[in-house]
Amino acid sequence: MIHGQKNGFGLFSFITQKFNWTNGCIAVTNPEMDEIWNAVDKNTPIEIRQ
Repeated sequence: MIHGQKNGFGLFSFITQKFNWTNGCIAVTNPEMDEIWNAVDKNTPIEIRQ
């Protein structure tokens, strides 16, 4: 899953981005999540390659 910061923790993204707290997800800042949300149509498959 791709997601923004936990609710109420957006101001701390500069700290949380330094740690692996996502349990396999890709975490972005809340403004980045807004950008992705606006650029991608609902139900669009997203493939994440390593």
